[in-house]
Amino acid sequence: MNTSRLETLRERIRSLATTPPPAPWNAIARIAVGGLSCVGFDRDGDLLLVVSSRGRGVFDCLDGQRVARDRGDYEHDYANLEAQGIGPLQGHAIRVAGIAGGGLPTSTADGWALHRLELDWPAQELVLTEPGSHLFGELYDRPASLHKIHSDSTVRACGFSATGRSLVIATSSELLIFARG
Repeated sequence: MNTSRLETLRERIRSLATTPPPAPWNAIARIAVGGLSCVGFDRDGDLLLVVSSRGRGVFDCLDGQRVARDRGDYEHDYANLEAQGIGPLQGHAIRVAGIAGGGLPTSTADGWALHRLELDWPAQELVLTEPGSHLFGELYDRPASLHKIHSDSTVRACGFSATGRSLVIATSSELLIFARG
C-alpha cells in the first residue's frame, strides 16, 4: 500500500466536516444517558438495550421512543458480553458492546459500512461509507464516498441493527440514533 496515498486519505478524513449521515438516514434521537456502559440490539429487530450506571432502558430505534426502563442496580455479564433484557426483551440475553469490549455490526446487507478510526488518539472518527464505496478505495484510484458522522474520545459502541435500518452511536453520556425507512 502506498504510504503517501494512505497519508492523503488520513488528511482527507481529518478535514471532513462532521455531519449527520446522508439520505436515506434520518436523525431520530439524541438522548442523554449518564454512565452509559454498553448497548445491544435484539437479534431480529430495531430494539436497543442500553445499560448504564442508573439501570437499563430499551429504545425503539425506528422512532426513538423509550419502551422500557428499570432503575435498579444492574451488573451485566462482562465476561460473556451479555445483558438481560427488560420490557419487550424480557427473558432474552442480549449481546452487548461497550466499555468491556464487543461490537455491533459495522455493515448492512445492502452495503452501508461504519468505520471507527483513531487517527489522532484518543479521538475516534466515525466514518460512514455508502453502498459501492470503500474506505480505502481512493488508495486504488476508486473515489470513496466518505461521511464523518461523529468525532469523540468517549465512544463506547457504534453500529447497525440486524435489519440494517438503525444506526446507533453510544458514548459515555449519550445515545445518538439514526434510522432509514
